[in-house]
Amino acid sequence: MRVDVVVNSLLLALGLALEAFIVALANGLKTANMRLKTACLYGIVFAACHVVALFAGFALIKTVAIACDIENILAWIAVVVLAVLGVKMIAEGARDKTEKSAARMLEFFVQSAVASFDAFAVGLTVPDYSAWDTAFCAATIAAVIAVFFVIGFAVGKKFGARFTKLAAVIGGLVFIGLAVEVAVGAWA
Repeated sequence: MRVDVVVNSLLLALGLALEAFIVALANGLKTANMRLKTACLYGIVFAACHVVALFAGFALIKTVAIACDIENILAWIAVVVLAVLGVKMIAEGARDKTEKSAARMLEFFVQSAVASFDAFAVGLTVPDYSAWDTAFCAATIAAVIAVFFVIGFAVGKKFGARFTKLAAVIGGLVFIGLAVEVAVGAWA
């Protein structure tokens, strides 16, 4: 294994994992009654979405010579979806209404897909990697994201159980903050 691939994979994993931590923190704040076992499953799903997105980006860049401006388009889609999720969470916090598990799961899959856009962009940046290098990078990213997700969820859950109504509003503000961060990055 090339040293540059190992170092780059770890750095990419940490960068993507910080976003996973924030998303998990928001989810833990919002759904403080969710069991940690379920949060672990969500962490695995979140990591799997990132792996699929990474390989999709890698495959696209391998098959298309010019990736046009797809990164910018995905960033603006992420901004809209994150902002809508944030506003929805704030509204739910203000109403203090509990969400059904099916709706919560659908919302989580949307969060996972949107958060994976960064991993897709990472896949676009590794065109000189072999399939094995990309697989190593994906495995590293998945492992680190899953761990950070569970830790973030546990922290959010601890505080969310104490401040349920306020926690939903804070979680919504976190998603809006992520939307602003993605918008600033896309604008630059």
